[in-house]
Amino acid sequence: MGNNTYIAKQPILNTNGEIFAYELLYRDTEVSSNIKNRKQATVSVLSSVINKFGVNKLLGDYKAFVKADKEFIMHSVINTIPKEYFIFSLQFEEKVKEKVKNKIAQLSKEGYKFAINDTILNEDVLKNYESIMEYISYIKIDVETPLSNMSIIKDFDIETIATKVENSEKETIAKKMDVDFVQGYFFAMPKIEKQEKFDSEVENIIRLCNKIMQDCSIDEIVDEFEKSPIISIQLLKFINSGLFHFRQKLSSIKQVVTLVGKTKLTQWLMLMIYSTPRGEGIVNTLLFDRVRSRTYLMQEIAKLLDKTMISSSYFVGVISLMDTLLGIKKRVLLHELHVDKEIKDAILKKDGILGEILSFAIALEEFNTEFIDKFIQKYNIPQDSFEYLSLNASGDLRDI
Repeated sequence: MGNNTYIAKQPILNTNGEIFAYELLYRDTEVSSNIKNRKQATVSVLSSVINKFGVNKLLGDYKAFVKADKEFIMHSVINTIPKEYFIFSLQFEEKVKEKVKNKIAQLSKEGYKFAINDTILNEDVLKNYESIMEYISYIKIDVETPLSNMSIIKDFDIETIATKVENSEKETIAKKMDVDFVQGYFFAMPKIEKQEKFDSEVENIIRLCNKIMQDCSIDEIVDEFEKSPIISIQLLKFINSGLFHFRQKLSSIKQVVTLVGKTKLTQWLMLMIYSTPRGEGIVNTLLFDRVRSRTYLMQEIAKLLDKTMISSSYFVGVISLMDTLLGIKKRVLLHELHVDKEIKDAILKKDGILGEILSFAIALEEFNTEFIDKFIQKYNIPQDSFEYLSLNASGDLRDI
Protein backbone atom coordinates (compact mmCIF):
# COMPACT_ATOMS: atom_id res chain seq x y z
CA MET A 1 0.00 0.00 0.00
CA GLY A 2 1.35 3.46 -0.86
CA ASN A 3 1.56 6.41 1.50
CA ASN A 4 -1.50 8.27 0.27
CA THR A 5 -4.04 10.66 1.71
CA TYR A 6 -7.67 9.92 0.88
CA ILE A 7 -10.44 12.46 1.37
CA ALA A 8 -14.18 12.26 0.77
CA LYS A 9 -17.15 14.15 2.11
CA GLN A 10 -20.88 13.57 2.29
CA PRO A 11 -23.32 16.50 2.41
CA ILE A 12 -25.71 17.17 5.28
CA LEU A 13 -28.80 19.10 4.16
CA ASN A 14 -31.36 21.19 6.01
CA THR A 15 -35.10 20.77 5.50
CA ASN A 16 -35.02 23.26 2.60
CA GLY A 17 -32.57 21.02 0.75
CA GLU A 18 -29.63 23.39 1.30
CA ILE A 19 -26.16 22.21 2.32
CA PHE A 20 -25.64 22.80 6.04
CA ALA A 21 -22.38 20.92 6.57
CA TYR A 22 -20.42 17.84 5.47
CA GLU A 23 -19.22 14.66 7.07
CA LEU A 24 -15.51 14.46 6.33
CA LEU A 25 -13.99 11.04 5.66
CA TYR A 26 -10.23 10.82 5.50
CA ARG A 27 -7.28 8.46 5.65
CA ASP A 28 -3.53 9.06 5.54
CA THR A 29 -1.65 5.77 5.24
CA GLU A 30 1.71 7.39 5.96
CA VAL A 31 0.62 8.93 9.27
CA SER A 32 -1.38 5.85 10.29
CA SER A 33 1.53 3.48 9.62
CA ASN A 34 3.82 5.54 11.88
CA ILE A 35 1.46 5.36 14.88
CA LYS A 36 1.81 2.14 16.87
CA ASN A 37 -1.52 2.55 18.68
CA ARG A 38 -4.08 2.36 15.85
CA LYS A 39 -6.80 3.77 18.12
CA GLN A 40 -4.83 7.01 18.46
CA ALA A 41 -4.32 7.38 14.72
CA THR A 42 -7.56 9.16 13.82
CA VAL A 43 -6.90 12.57 15.35
CA SER A 44 -3.30 12.62 14.05
CA VAL A 45 -4.55 11.71 10.58
CA LEU A 46 -7.12 14.52 10.65
CA SER A 47 -4.46 16.99 11.77
CA SER A 48 -2.20 15.80 8.94
CA VAL A 49 -4.98 16.17 6.36
CA ILE A 50 -5.77 19.71 7.55
CA ASN A 51 -2.11 20.73 7.47
CA LYS A 52 -1.60 19.17 4.07
CA PHE A 53 -4.61 20.63 2.28
CA GLY A 54 -5.97 23.51 4.33
CA VAL A 55 -9.47 23.88 5.75
CA ASN A 56 -10.73 26.42 3.21
CA LYS A 57 -9.82 24.23 0.27
CA LEU A 58 -11.44 21.19 1.87
CA LEU A 59 -14.66 22.78 3.09
CA GLY A 60 -15.18 26.18 1.51
CA ASP A 61 -17.67 28.04 3.70
CA TYR A 62 -19.06 24.94 5.45
CA LYS A 63 -18.36 23.05 8.66
CA ALA A 64 -17.56 19.35 8.84
CA PHE A 65 -18.52 16.55 11.21
CA VAL A 66 -15.67 14.15 12.02
CA LYS A 67 -15.92 10.92 14.00
CA ALA A 68 -14.29 10.96 17.42
CA ASP A 69 -13.83 8.14 19.93
CA LYS A 70 -12.50 8.61 23.48
CA GLU A 71 -8.86 8.26 22.33
CA PHE A 72 -9.50 11.04 19.81
CA ILE A 73 -10.94 13.31 22.51
CA MET A 74 -8.07 12.68 24.96
CA HIS A 75 -5.32 13.16 22.35
CA SER A 76 -3.24 16.33 22.77
CA VAL A 77 -3.36 17.03 19.02
CA ILE A 78 -7.09 17.81 19.26
CA ASN A 79 -6.30 21.40 20.27
CA THR A 80 -4.63 21.99 16.89
CA ILE A 81 -7.91 21.31 15.06
CA PRO A 82 -9.78 24.58 14.34
CA LYS A 83 -13.02 24.63 16.35
CA GLU A 84 -14.62 27.08 13.90
CA TYR A 85 -14.78 24.40 11.20
CA PHE A 86 -15.18 21.01 12.88
CA ILE A 87 -17.86 19.29 14.95
CA PHE A 88 -16.74 16.12 16.74
CA SER A 89 -19.17 13.19 16.34
CA LEU A 90 -18.72 11.11 19.49
CA GLN A 91 -18.96 7.33 19.29
CA PHE A 92 -18.82 5.72 22.74
CA GLU A 93 -19.85 2.10 23.34
CA GLU A 94 -20.01 2.49 27.11
CA LYS A 95 -20.81 5.16 29.67
CA VAL A 96 -18.54 8.19 29.51
CA LYS A 97 -15.79 8.06 32.13
CA GLU A 98 -15.06 11.02 34.39
CA LYS A 99 -11.79 12.05 32.74
CA VAL A 100 -13.39 11.99 29.28
CA LYS A 101 -16.36 13.98 30.58
CA ASN A 102 -14.01 16.59 32.05
CA LYS A 103 -12.08 16.87 28.77
CA ILE A 104 -15.32 17.34 26.81
CA ALA A 105 -16.48 19.98 29.31
CA GLN A 106 -13.16 21.80 28.92
CA LEU A 107 -13.28 21.66 25.11
CA SER A 108 -16.90 22.82 25.12
CA LYS A 109 -15.94 25.81 27.26
CA GLU A 110 -13.26 26.63 24.68
CA GLY A 111 -15.90 26.65 21.93
CA TYR A 112 -15.70 23.14 20.47
CA LYS A 113 -18.98 21.56 19.31
CA PHE A 114 -20.03 17.93 19.79
CA ALA A 115 -22.50 15.50 18.26
CA ILE A 116 -23.51 11.93 18.99
CA ASN A 117 -22.46 9.86 16.00
CA ASP A 118 -24.75 7.61 13.89
CA THR A 119 -26.91 5.59 16.24
CA ILE A 120 -30.09 3.57 16.38
CA LEU A 121 -31.69 5.81 18.98
CA ASN A 122 -32.89 4.14 22.19
CA GLU A 123 -32.78 4.62 25.98
CA ASP A 124 -29.57 2.60 26.38
CA VAL A 125 -27.73 4.84 23.92
CA LEU A 126 -28.76 7.96 25.81
CA LYS A 127 -27.61 6.42 29.10
CA ASN A 128 -24.09 6.16 27.68
CA TYR A 129 -24.08 9.91 27.04
CA GLU A 130 -26.24 11.18 29.92
CA SER A 131 -23.33 12.78 31.81
CA ILE A 132 -22.34 14.92 28.80
CA MET A 133 -25.72 15.69 27.19
CA GLU A 134 -25.40 19.35 28.18
CA TYR A 135 -22.39 19.60 25.84
CA ILE A 136 -24.07 17.92 22.85
CA SER A 137 -25.35 20.15 20.02
CA TYR A 138 -26.39 17.47 17.50
CA ILE A 139 -27.37 13.82 17.42
CA LYS A 140 -27.01 11.77 14.23
CA ILE A 141 -29.82 9.22 14.14
CA ASP A 142 -29.80 6.21 11.83
CA VAL A 143 -32.89 6.29 9.61
CA GLU A 144 -33.61 2.69 10.70
CA THR A 145 -34.49 3.97 14.19
CA PRO A 146 -38.13 3.12 15.07
CA LEU A 147 -40.24 6.28 14.81
CA SER A 148 -41.64 5.63 18.30
CA ASN A 149 -38.13 6.11 19.73
CA MET A 150 -37.85 9.69 18.49
CA SER A 151 -39.83 10.99 21.46
CA ILE A 152 -37.01 10.19 23.91
CA ILE A 153 -34.91 13.04 22.50
CA LYS A 154 -37.62 15.72 22.39
CA ASP A 155 -36.85 17.17 25.84
CA PHE A 156 -33.21 17.86 24.94
CA ASP A 157 -32.07 21.07 23.28
CA ILE A 158 -30.33 19.15 20.51
CA GLU A 159 -30.63 19.38 16.72
CA THR A 160 -31.27 16.06 14.96
CA ILE A 161 -29.70 14.62 11.81
CA ALA A 162 -31.15 11.58 10.02
CA THR A 163 -28.30 9.53 8.53
CA LYS A 164 -27.97 6.80 5.88
CA VAL A 165 -30.74 8.41 3.81
CA GLU A 166 -29.78 6.68 0.57
CA ASN A 167 -33.01 6.52 -1.44
CA SER A 168 -36.41 8.14 -1.76
CA GLU A 169 -38.08 5.65 0.61
CA LYS A 170 -35.61 6.47 3.37
CA GLU A 171 -36.06 10.15 2.62
CA THR A 172 -39.79 9.68 3.32
CA ILE A 173 -38.95 7.99 6.64
CA ALA A 174 -36.59 10.85 7.52
CA LYS A 175 -39.41 13.35 6.99
CA LYS A 176 -41.61 11.35 9.37
CA MET A 177 -38.81 11.46 11.94
CA ASP A 178 -39.20 15.26 11.91
CA VAL A 179 -35.45 15.88 12.01
CA ASP A 180 -33.61 19.15 11.44
CA PHE A 181 -31.13 17.78 8.88
CA VAL A 182 -30.58 14.75 6.63
CA GLN A 183 -27.40 13.08 5.46
CA GLY A 184 -27.01 10.82 2.43
CA TYR A 185 -26.92 10.67 -1.35
CA PHE A 186 -30.67 10.20 -1.80
CA PHE A 187 -30.73 13.28 -4.05
CA ALA A 188 -28.59 11.46 -6.60
CA MET A 189 -30.66 8.30 -6.83
CA PRO A 190 -32.25 7.91 -10.27
CA LYS A 191 -35.99 7.48 -10.55
CA ILE A 192 -35.96 5.72 -13.89
CA GLU A 193 -39.34 4.07 -13.91
CA LYS A 194 -41.37 7.18 -14.74
CA GLN A 195 -39.79 8.60 -17.88
CA GLU A 196 -38.70 7.18 -21.22
CA LYS A 197 -38.44 10.44 -23.18
CA PHE A 198 -36.50 13.66 -22.86
CA ASP A 199 -38.17 17.01 -22.38
CA SER A 200 -38.00 19.32 -25.40
CA GLU A 201 -35.08 21.46 -24.21
CA VAL A 202 -32.90 18.45 -23.39
CA GLU A 203 -33.88 16.86 -26.69
CA ASN A 204 -32.65 19.97 -28.53
CA ILE A 205 -29.33 19.88 -26.67
CA ILE A 206 -28.83 16.17 -27.40
CA ARG A 207 -29.66 16.69 -31.06
CA LEU A 208 -26.97 19.39 -31.20
CA CYS A 209 -24.46 17.12 -29.43
CA ASN A 210 -25.15 14.39 -31.96
CA LYS A 211 -24.62 16.76 -34.88
CA ILE A 212 -21.22 17.71 -33.48
CA MET A 213 -20.15 14.16 -32.55
CA GLN A 214 -21.20 12.87 -35.98
CA ASP A 215 -18.76 15.40 -37.44
CA CYS A 216 -21.45 17.27 -39.36
CA SER A 217 -20.47 20.43 -41.19
CA ILE A 218 -20.37 23.80 -39.43
CA ASP A 219 -23.36 24.92 -41.50
CA GLU A 220 -25.46 21.95 -40.30
CA ILE A 221 -24.52 22.64 -36.69
CA VAL A 222 -25.37 26.33 -37.07
CA ASP A 223 -28.74 25.41 -38.60
CA GLU A 224 -29.51 23.32 -35.51
CA PHE A 225 -28.55 26.20 -33.21
CA GLU A 226 -30.79 28.57 -35.12
CA LYS A 227 -33.75 26.24 -34.52
CA SER A 228 -33.26 26.78 -30.78
CA PRO A 229 -32.98 30.50 -29.92
CA ILE A 230 -32.78 29.78 -26.17
CA ILE A 231 -29.66 27.63 -26.58
CA SER A 232 -28.16 30.23 -28.94
CA ILE A 233 -28.65 32.95 -26.32
CA GLN A 234 -27.04 30.73 -23.66
CA LEU A 235 -24.09 30.14 -26.00
CA LEU A 236 -23.55 33.87 -26.42
CA LYS A 237 -23.66 34.31 -22.62
CA PHE A 238 -21.09 31.52 -22.31
CA ILE A 239 -18.81 33.24 -24.82
CA ASN A 240 -19.08 36.54 -22.95
CA SER A 241 -18.49 34.98 -19.51
CA GLY A 242 -14.79 35.87 -19.49
CA LEU A 243 -13.55 32.38 -20.34
CA PHE A 244 -12.74 33.39 -23.90
CA HIS A 245 -10.79 36.35 -25.27
CA PHE A 246 -11.26 36.82 -28.99
CA ARG A 247 -9.53 39.64 -30.84
CA GLN A 248 -12.29 39.95 -33.43
CA LYS A 249 -15.83 41.08 -32.71
CA LEU A 250 -18.43 38.32 -32.86
CA SER A 251 -21.22 38.81 -35.36
CA SER A 252 -22.85 35.39 -35.89
CA ILE A 253 -23.49 31.98 -34.35
CA LYS A 254 -21.41 30.46 -37.14
CA GLN A 255 -18.43 32.58 -36.12
CA VAL A 256 -18.88 31.55 -32.47
CA VAL A 257 -19.10 27.83 -33.32
CA THR A 258 -15.99 28.08 -35.49
CA LEU A 259 -13.93 29.92 -32.88
CA VAL A 260 -14.96 27.83 -29.87
CA GLY A 261 -14.35 24.49 -31.55
CA LYS A 262 -16.39 21.31 -31.55
CA THR A 263 -14.89 19.69 -28.45
CA LYS A 264 -15.46 22.64 -26.09
CA LEU A 265 -18.87 23.22 -27.64
CA THR A 266 -19.98 19.65 -26.92
CA GLN A 267 -18.63 19.82 -23.36
CA TRP A 268 -20.55 23.06 -22.76
CA LEU A 269 -23.77 21.58 -24.18
CA MET A 270 -23.55 18.53 -21.93
CA LEU A 271 -22.95 20.63 -18.82
CA MET A 272 -25.89 22.80 -19.87
CA ILE A 273 -28.16 19.78 -19.38
CA TYR A 274 -27.15 19.71 -15.71
CA SER A 275 -27.79 23.43 -15.26
CA THR A 276 -31.27 23.26 -16.83
CA PRO A 277 -33.80 23.74 -13.97
CA ARG A 278 -35.84 20.64 -13.11
CA GLY A 279 -37.22 19.26 -9.87
CA GLU A 280 -35.73 20.47 -6.61
CA GLY A 281 -33.04 23.12 -7.02
CA ILE A 282 -30.70 21.34 -4.62
CA VAL A 283 -30.74 18.27 -6.89
CA ASN A 284 -29.42 20.36 -9.75
CA THR A 285 -26.82 22.10 -7.60
CA LEU A 286 -25.42 18.95 -6.00
CA LEU A 287 -25.43 16.97 -9.22
CA PHE A 288 -23.81 19.84 -11.09
CA ASP A 289 -21.04 19.98 -8.48
CA ARG A 290 -20.69 16.21 -8.62
CA VAL A 291 -20.43 16.08 -12.41
CA ARG A 292 -17.90 18.93 -12.43
CA SER A 293 -15.83 17.07 -9.85
CA ARG A 294 -16.11 13.73 -11.67
CA THR A 295 -15.26 15.06 -15.13
CA TYR A 296 -12.36 17.10 -13.78
CA LEU A 297 -10.95 14.07 -11.99
CA MET A 298 -11.35 11.78 -14.99
CA GLN A 299 -9.64 14.23 -17.32
CA GLU A 300 -6.73 14.64 -14.90
CA ILE A 301 -6.30 10.86 -14.59
CA ALA A 302 -6.40 10.57 -18.39
CA LYS A 303 -3.58 13.13 -18.60
CA LEU A 304 -1.46 10.83 -16.43
CA LEU A 305 -2.33 7.61 -18.27
CA ASP A 306 -2.98 8.50 -21.91
CA LYS A 307 -3.51 12.08 -23.09
CA THR A 308 -5.42 10.90 -26.16
CA MET A 309 -8.28 9.88 -23.82
CA ILE A 310 -8.82 13.28 -22.17
CA SER A 311 -11.83 14.21 -24.30
CA SER A 312 -13.36 10.72 -24.09
CA SER A 313 -12.91 10.70 -20.31
CA TYR A 314 -14.87 13.93 -20.09
CA PHE A 315 -17.76 12.48 -22.10
CA VAL A 316 -17.88 9.29 -20.03
CA GLY A 317 -17.92 11.32 -16.81
CA VAL A 318 -20.61 13.75 -17.87
CA ILE A 319 -22.88 11.11 -19.42
CA SER A 320 -22.48 8.74 -16.44
CA LEU A 321 -24.72 10.92 -14.24
CA MET A 322 -27.31 11.98 -16.82
CA ASP A 323 -29.64 9.09 -16.01
CA THR A 324 -29.80 10.38 -12.43
CA LEU A 325 -30.59 13.91 -13.57
CA LEU A 326 -33.10 13.09 -16.29
CA GLY A 327 -34.81 10.00 -14.87
CA ILE A 328 -33.91 8.10 -18.04
CA LYS A 329 -32.46 4.59 -18.16
CA LYS A 330 -28.81 4.56 -19.19
CA ARG A 331 -29.48 2.33 -22.21
CA VAL A 332 -32.21 4.67 -23.49
CA LEU A 333 -29.92 7.65 -22.98
CA LEU A 334 -26.98 6.04 -24.78
CA HIS A 335 -29.24 4.97 -27.64
CA GLU A 336 -30.23 8.60 -28.18
CA LEU A 337 -26.66 9.84 -27.86
CA HIS A 338 -24.61 8.59 -30.79
CA VAL A 339 -21.49 7.70 -28.80
CA ASP A 340 -19.03 5.03 -29.87
CA LYS A 341 -18.88 1.53 -28.39
CA GLU A 342 -15.87 2.29 -26.16
CA ILE A 343 -17.76 5.05 -24.32
CA LYS A 344 -20.95 2.99 -24.15
CA ASP A 345 -19.12 -0.03 -22.67
CA ALA A 346 -17.31 2.18 -20.16
CA ILE A 347 -20.62 3.56 -18.85
CA LEU A 348 -22.72 0.38 -18.93
CA LYS A 349 -20.11 -2.27 -18.11
CA LYS A 350 -17.15 -0.29 -16.68
CA ASP A 351 -15.11 -1.98 -19.44
CA GLY A 352 -11.79 -0.82 -20.85
CA ILE A 353 -9.47 1.87 -19.55
CA LEU A 354 -12.27 4.46 -19.69
CA GLY A 355 -14.41 2.18 -17.55
CA GLU A 356 -11.55 1.85 -15.07
CA ILE A 357 -11.12 5.62 -14.88
CA LEU A 358 -14.86 6.01 -14.28
CA SER A 359 -14.74 3.33 -11.56
CA PHE A 360 -11.79 5.12 -9.96
CA ALA A 361 -13.70 8.42 -9.90
CA ILE A 362 -16.71 6.72 -8.31
CA ALA A 363 -14.43 5.00 -5.78
CA LEU A 364 -13.07 8.38 -4.69
CA GLU A 365 -16.61 9.75 -4.32
CA GLU A 366 -17.62 6.73 -2.21
CA PHE A 367 -14.36 6.50 -0.25
CA ASN A 368 -13.68 2.97 -1.53
CA THR A 369 -10.05 2.91 -0.47
CA GLU A 370 -9.49 -0.73 -1.46
CA PHE A 371 -10.27 0.02 -5.12
CA ILE A 372 -8.28 3.28 -4.98
CA ASP A 373 -5.21 1.45 -3.64
CA LYS A 374 -5.34 -1.14 -6.42
CA PHE A 375 -5.80 1.48 -9.15
CA ILE A 376 -2.93 3.76 -8.11
CA GLN A 377 -0.61 0.76 -7.70
CA LYS A 378 -1.62 -0.71 -11.08
CA TYR A 379 -0.93 2.55 -12.91
CA ASN A 380 1.90 3.72 -10.66
CA ILE A 381 0.31 7.11 -9.97
CA PRO A 382 2.70 9.35 -7.98
CA GLN A 383 1.66 10.26 -4.43
CA ASP A 384 1.72 14.02 -5.02
CA SER A 385 -0.42 13.67 -8.15
CA PHE A 386 -2.94 11.50 -6.34
CA GLU A 387 -3.19 13.86 -3.37
CA TYR A 388 -3.77 16.81 -5.69
CA LEU A 389 -6.56 14.89 -7.44
CA SER A 390 -8.04 13.70 -4.15
CA LEU A 391 -8.19 17.24 -2.83
CA ASN A 392 -9.82 18.71 -5.93
CA ALA A 393 -12.27 15.82 -6.20
CA SER A 394 -13.51 16.36 -2.63
CA GLY A 395 -12.63 19.96 -1.94
CA ASP A 396 -14.02 23.34 -2.84
CA LEU A 397 -14.55 23.41 -6.61
CA ARG A 398 -14.69 27.15 -7.09
CA ASP A 399 -11.16 27.27 -8.45
CA ILE A 400 -11.52 24.31 -10.82
